Amino acid sequence: MRKIALAVILASLSANSVADVEFLHWWTSKGEKKALDALEQQLLAHDIPLLPSPILGGGGDSAMTVLQARALAGNTPDIAQIEGPSIKAWDEVGIVHTINQTATEQGWDDNLYPLTININKTDNGYVALPITLHRLNWMWVNHDVLEKLELSVPKTWPEMFQAMETAKQNNVVPLAVGEQAWQVALLFESLVIANGGVDFYYKALVELQRDHIDSDQMRLALRQLRKIANLVPAQQPNQNWDTATQALIDDQALFQLGGDWILGDLLASDVSVPQKIGCYPAPQSHNAFLYNMDSFLFMAASDFTQQQATQVANALADKKFQARFNQIKGSIPVRTDIDLQDFNPCQIQSHQDFVQATEKGLAVPSMTDSMAVNPVAQQAINSEIFRYYRSSEVTEDEVLKRIISIAKST
Repeated sequence: MRKIALAVILASLSANSVADVEFLHWWTSKGEKKALDALEQQLLAHDIPLLPSPILGGGGDSAMTVLQARALAGNTPDIAQIEGPSIKAWDEVGIVHTINQTATEQGWDDNLYPLTININKTDNGYVALPITLHRLNWMWVNHDVLEKLELSVPKTWPEMFQAMETAKQNNVVPLAVGEQAWQVALLFESLVIANGGVDFYYKALVELQRDHIDSDQMRLALRQLRKIANLVPAQQPNQNWDTATQALIDDQALFQLGGDWILGDLLASDVSVPQKIGCYPAPQSHNAFLYNMDSFLFMAASDFTQQQATQVANALADKKFQARFNQIKGSIPVRTDIDLQDFNPCQIQSHQDFVQATEKGLAVPSMTDSMAVNPVAQQAINSEIFRYYRSSEVTEDEVLKRIISIAKST
C-alpha cells in the first residue's frame, strides 16, 4: 500500500515538474549576462533549470531569424525573447501559450503601464510576459575626458559637433559607435527627433508617411549622420555596442548614444555612474522618451505545456525579481508599483522622464529596435540608413527613395 502511495506521489511530482527550459535570447554583453544569471537563479529557486540559447547580435535581428527558422522546422525553444509588434504576429500564428493566469494573479491590468498592456495583450489575453522598459535616446558622457578637454555637456547638436571636433583634434574618439545597422539607425532616430520633434518622428519613422520621409527634417538628419561618419574613426566590421561602451569606460571615447542597456554594462564593470560616466538625454530631445521593451514568449509544444509555461511565467513575473532584474539590466520596470529608491540615479531619472513623457504624449516606440514597424520593413530601413552612413557615394535622394519604396510595401 505504501509503495502504491509513493508511486502516486512521485508520478504527481513528475507531472508538475519542469524539465530544462530552453531560452532563446540575444543578451550576450557583460551586463546582460549578469542579468541573465539573476534570471537563471530565480528559476532555479523554483526548481526550474534554464538552458540558455544565446544568439549573437545585440539588436535581436539574428535571434528572430533563428526563431522563425526553428518554428518552421517544428523545433521552437520553450521561451523566446521578443519585442514589439512581433508579439501579436506570433499570437496570430497560434503557437504561443497565453499567460492569463499569471496576469490575473499579478494584477497586470492594474499594475502595468498602458503601453505595456497594449504591446503584450491581444484578443486572447496576455500572450507575452513583459520584463524591461528601456530608454533609447540617452547620451552617455565620460566626465573625465570632458573635463580634460575643458568642455561642457552639449545640449544641442551644434554644441555636440563642436565637442566632437575638439575630441578628434585631441586624438579622442568623439563618439563610440558600433558597426552594425541597428546601432547606426538608432543614432539616426535621435537626430530625427531633434530636427523634427516627436510628432514628426512618429509620422516619418513609425507611420512611414511619404511626405515626412522626403522632407527637410529627414535630409538634415541624414547630413548630420554623414558628418558623424566623417568624425568617427572606422571601426571593425560588425563591432557591437558593448565594445563601443568599453572604449567609453577606458577613457578612449567622449560620448556614446544609445539605450540604457549601456548602463547595465557600466554597472557590471563597476563604473561609477553618473559620477564618472553620466547620463543625459540626447541633444534636443530632453522631453522625448524613445523606448523599447523586452518580453518573453512561451512557445506551445508537446514538451512544454501550458501548465509548465504558467509555472515559469509565475516565477518571472514575481515583483521582487522584476525589480532586481531591471536594476542589473539598466532598464526600468514595466510595473507601476515598484519602488525605485534603490535604483541607479540614471534609472530614477529615466522613470521620471517616462512618466512625464507619457502624460504629454512624448513617449514614442523605436522603429530601429523592433517596436514600431514589421520586422521586414525595420531591417530594410536600418540597412539603408547604415549603407548611407558607411558610403559617401550614397546620396540623400537615393536613401530617401529606398525608404519610401520600403514603406509602400508594408
